Amino acid sequence: MFRKYIFIIFVLLAIIIISYVLFKYPRPGVADQGDFNRVMFASGLQLTDEDKNNPNLKRYLDYIITDYKMPDKGVPRMFVGIIGTTVSVFTTIGGIICRILGRQLFSTEYLAGVYCLVYLFSIIMILKYINIKGKVKCIIVCLLTLFIFFDGNYLVWFNSLYGEPAMITTFMLYLSSWMYYIYCKEVLKESEKIFSKIILIFIASLMFIGSKLQVISALPVVSLMFAKLIWDNRNMLTWMKKSILLILLIILVAYPIDISLIHKPLSEDTNYNSVFYGILKDSKNPRQDLIDLGLNTDMVVEAGKNSYSPTKDYVKYIPHTEITEKEFYSRMSNGKLIKFYITHPLRLIQGMEYTAAHSFDTSTYLGKYKRSYSEVPIRKFDRFTTWSSLRLKCTPKKLVFIVLIYIIILASSILIYLRNRLNTEVKAKIQLFWAIFFISILQFPMSYMGNGQADTSKQLYLFNFTFDIIIFASVLWCLNNLIKKKIKL
Repeated sequence: MFRKYIFIIFVLLAIIIISYVLFKYPRPGVADQGDFNRVMFASGLQLTDEDKNNPNLKRYLDYIITDYKMPDKGVPRMFVGIIGTTVSVFTTIGGIICRILGRQLFSTEYLAGVYCLVYLFSIIMILKYINIKGKVKCIIVCLLTLFIFFDGNYLVWFNSLYGEPAMITTFMLYLSSWMYYIYCKEVLKESEKIFSKIILIFIASLMFIGSKLQVISALPVVSLMFAKLIWDNRNMLTWMKKSILLILLIILVAYPIDISLIHKPLSEDTNYNSVFYGILKDSKNPRQDLIDLGLNTDMVVEAGKNSYSPTKDYVKYIPHTEITEKEFYSRMSNGKLIKFYITHPLRLIQGMEYTAAHSFDTSTYLGKYKRSYSEVPIRKFDRFTTWSSLRLKCTPKKLVFIVLIYIIILASSILIYLRNRLNTEVKAKIQLFWAIFFISILQFPMSYMGNGQADTSKQLYLFNFTFDIIIFASVLWCLNNLIKKKIKL
């Protein structure tokens, strides 16, 4: 009963924080740096005529825009966008709310409300199914959750069309579906109803994988976890149910391929950045690098340029032109990038050192408010950002520190797993922790390998979020052991 009241207070405090961060005037968001087009195209959203015809709009970088025209075919057209991104699920729900309230325009402020509801619900489910025992522990866990995961530099992205809020929201939904499954199977012993729990995990997995192109790096972990789930329950499922789950596994693996094909121009941009703004940028021998990549050495003239530079800055290989398509895009692939870094390990380490120097920063230089509020772009944001500010100032941004932390945590989790090999609930939770752990590890190098030095802090958004979860879980484990020792004494 006491836990129930704690959770009620937790929800009230979370709502207060969300209201203060996102909905207190002037309501903040994050300005577009060119990423919104992907979601707008997928969902059928368009700029309003007023914004489209405004030459002084300065849509990019400086000011936020919250209102967009919904497609003529309405909500069904918005949902079709799920083919390209699962952000469309959230925009569709936001569009339905706008229609119900009589609004003709889609507002990202309503979208932010949808994200907040799903995010808060997922966190409540995780806390509930962690099965926290003890009043003191429960209070500390709830306070730490509010302090870390409701930080303003996470929440402010919710009022935008970026993929970042969908990414962390669906990730929490993914974790909550797993916690619910573990609780039902290991605590309640509801093995006969396990099929519906597995379906929930599939839906959450698909939502997470489809939230943003960079999440594709998590596909090996997510698909392996789902395959193991089917295998572990093979004796409890009928032949028909096993067949359905195998089909869903194929869909889960194939879905990111479909996303990559739809967003080919975006993939081309990241490939361009990874080579010219990554491999060649600070290279001592860029011509040799081009030879190793199987590319023409005359491309050296574009070294240090990214795919978003003004056209006049390029010498020959302008992004998305016929010659670049023929000589670069058609001959470049992610496989070649991976091969290059495997055969040039020192270059990979240098890239990772650069990445580490830009880690633990979830703030952004982009504008946070509408132009109607301030003619001078406001880039600083400080509403409930204590955690992200402390992490940025106090955490060493060194590769050796990150590697050391992850080695210590992995070794500790393995020891805990071995000590509890007869406890199926603890083992299941540690396996889920390992999934978070390896998703985090895969995110770290991909930000540099897949996009060079372009927008590194933003590319590390999911890494920073999973790092927080890993540290949070480690602190809880230490807290649990301290309380146990105190009770014994």
